[in-house]
Amino acid sequence: MKQQFSLFAKGFLIGIAFIIPGVSGGTLAIYLGIYDKLLHAIGNVFKEFKKSVLFLLPVFLGIAISVVSLAKLLGILLNLNSMMILFFFVGLILGGLKSLSQEVKHEPVKPSHVVAFLLSIALVAMLLIFKMVGSGSTTSIQVTFGTMILLFFIGMASSTTMIIPGISGSALLMVLGFYTLIVTDVIGNILDFSQLSSHLSVLIPFGLGAAAGIVIFSRVIEYALKHYKVITYYAIIGFVIASAVVILFEIHDQQSALLYDNQNPIYVDFGRYLLNNGWTLLGAAATFVVGFFAARKLEGLVQQEG
Repeated sequence: MKQQFSLFAKGFLIGIAFIIPGVSGGTLAIYLGIYDKLLHAIGNVFKEFKKSVLFLLPVFLGIAISVVSLAKLLGILLNLNSMMILFFFVGLILGGLKSLSQEVKHEPVKPSHVVAFLLSIALVAMLLIFKMVGSGSTTSIQVTFGTMILLFFIGMASSTTMIIPGISGSALLMVLGFYTLIVTDVIGNILDFSQLSSHLSVLIPFGLGAAAGIVIFSRVIEYALKHYKVITYYAIIGFVIASAVVILFEIHDQQSALLYDNQNPIYVDFGRYLLNNGWTLLGAAATFVVGFFAARKLEGLVQQEG
């Protein structure tokens, strides 16, 4: 029972990553010590059905409850001050780098390792560039067979971000223009039963695509970790470092508008933001420290469980 609750709690934390732009669910799964087991359980769900379900059920239940219950709350917090919220996650991500480096620190660095590291950073950088030049968000969609197929493949693409550490599912949805529709409008208002049919018409194809993507790509990553462990971990470290930088581009000026989606990114006029938000900077530094040491504490708890 204790183990099931622990898995539920870790799933709950991973679920937060699906809501916060720039935060990777795969990265949190690594820091929480369940990444390898999660990949194995998903990839072998039909071969080891009972064992896999007993592991996956509390994790995915925690993720689901986290996403549904916190989507609205985190949306409100981002509206109020995204810098303080997102700096907590930057601290959480960087605080867990030590545990990742342990996987490769005794291995000599080879050119292939450097290439994997740089390619992963380049991939995340491309994602950031596409987002910055994007045409905007889709806030409504007419449900047709074609749009359901589109939502299926969007779900499949976003699910890879749970499997590949360092790539944010919410950031990818922003790039594709579906973050507002899926996270804010649908998941954030899932308890509004007057719109249940329209919400389900979006969530069902999206969820089926996500499930298919998780099963398919978990096998790919598990194979890579088994046969090319060091190269894969160098790529993961690159993804993680790049994702911490990407989060900084998601910080918006809370004084420019009421809603986070309408607020100006601070990189548009960074100097003015620094001059006018001294207390916010101090608060962000504090939340960064809390996130950093929370990651180190989680690492210690994971080692004790292991």
